[in-house]
Amino acid sequence: MKEFAVSHVANDVVFATRRHFLEALTRWNYFPNQKSSASELPPNICTKGFTPEVAFKLSEIQLNKERRKGGFDLVEYRATRYNNVSRVLGLIHPLAFANVFAAFDANYAELEAARADENSAIHVEQHSDGRMLIMNYEDFETKAARAVQQSFGKRFRAHTDVANCFGSIYTHSLEWAIQGFEVAKASLVSSNQPTHWSSNLDRVLRMSKRNETSGLPIGPATSSIAVEVILAAVDRELRKRNFSFERYIDDYAALCATYEEAQDFTRTLGKELSKYRLTLNLAKTHIAELPEPAQEKWVAELMSAATPLLREDGQISYLNSGDAFQFLDHAIRLNNETPDGSVIKFAVAIVAGRVKDNAAANVFEFVLNLAWHYPILLPYLEKIDARADSYDKEKLVEKLNSIISVNVDHRRSDGICWALYYLERLEAAPSDSSIARVIESEDCVAIAMLSNFEVAVDRINAYAKSILNSNLYAKDQNWLLLYQLYRRGLIADPYENEKTFEVLKQYEVDFFCVEGASTLAEKYCDYVSNPFIEDTDRQNFDEWLQAAEK
Repeated sequence: MKEFAVSHVANDVVFATRRHFLEALTRWNYFPNQKSSASELPPNICTKGFTPEVAFKLSEIQLNKERRKGGFDLVEYRATRYNNVSRVLGLIHPLAFANVFAAFDANYAELEAARADENSAIHVEQHSDGRMLIMNYEDFETKAARAVQQSFGKRFRAHTDVANCFGSIYTHSLEWAIQGFEVAKASLVSSNQPTHWSSNLDRVLRMSKRNETSGLPIGPATSSIAVEVILAAVDRELRKRNFSFERYIDDYAALCATYEEAQDFTRTLGKELSKYRLTLNLAKTHIAELPEPAQEKWVAELMSAATPLLREDGQISYLNSGDAFQFLDHAIRLNNETPDGSVIKFAVAIVAGRVKDNAAANVFEFVLNLAWHYPILLPYLEKIDARADSYDKEKLVEKLNSIISVNVDHRRSDGICWALYYLERLEAAPSDSSIARVIESEDCVAIAMLSNFEVAVDRINAYAKSILNSNLYAKDQNWLLLYQLYRRGLIADPYENEKTFEVLKQYEVDFFCVEGASTLAEKYCDYVSNPFIEDTDRQNFDEWLQAAEK
């Protein structure tokens, strides 16, 4: 078991940052969880019990020949975007992720240096909920103020992004970005040189996705950091040409004095990206003449419509049903005119916290109806303060079952999972038809959610048996479901001679949160971060665990 070097002397800040980095990787940014609203997965799915210590225990497991050759497959989770097009997110197998985590930990300082980039708007920092990455666009005032400062004397703005960035990442390019092209390629033909740490990083990332060199799973912070490392190398070359630009994930914007300079920026960026086997998204590449508005037209129109809803003193006031409906109607019209913007989602986010009593009940019904069409709205239902006695529970359950059915049709994991989450909150069971359809979908996360309902367990166990008799990849594609059944004692360990599930169960890891409950591994995280404990009194995880269990 690897121990942490705990220090409270001159490097306090470094230690705190590193400890947060390790906990964020495992407990808070392992599953897809990077939206500001944390709405990719329902809140009852979490990884808070998957602590750094548990990950280190897993990383000690020796991989068998089959694993070393073929790596691991992963669970796919289809999250709906504002245009109802699904984006496939990845829940990496715990053992594969533990090996990625161990490589990130072993090379923490080097990774920090490699991803350092003054042009990146993405900051790895400690957030109040434990996460290190929250992909949140700037508010209008901040964005406008920055644009005013940076655009003085500039005539054009070039905008573009990387086509299918995460799906196109060539894992070997991590070595090129970190070592440099010549050094990395020279090491391939020399057997005398020791293996560079970036080569190990490349290896474990490949292992987490079927040993493929193309593409990174979308969702985990480890993938986001790997992308930052590669694009930081691209950005360094752009800075050498003195371009004034900023990058938000894979989205580039450059301010230029002339149209020719703007064209030169896009050409140069395309050339530098091609070195890492990445390409520009030509459909989103354009050059605009300045000055231009700091926000899109639909945002300005929607905010203009929202302004009269504020009190004269600028404070937020509660809306009546009529005002809320009129505002949401306006958003629907804008959405029909602007299919490339998340108009309705933006409008619902504004209204959700500004209604109460009867208005809240009415808006809840309004948004629920919209959510049948746009599952991206489902997370906002629990932000509406509608009292339990203000709606017909039987009709609500019927609608949620209908939402399950339509999202099975369209293969939308989030639509199914959020509907099941609300059924569980209502202490209502899904219909027989919904149970059959969810299992028919073969959606791992949705079926794992469904396993929380006793009425569905027998049918899920029958489904799981077909997976247990399948190949290793098929098991990996359903690892979350299989583990949840295993930890409840409903199936045997599906992985022979691989102790992943055994270790997870030993340390009471549950990927479905129980409110108010903490495992000993979670409590150790509080202990190791306690600033009032002297170094001489600190214990490593194994010692602390033994003492805590007495």
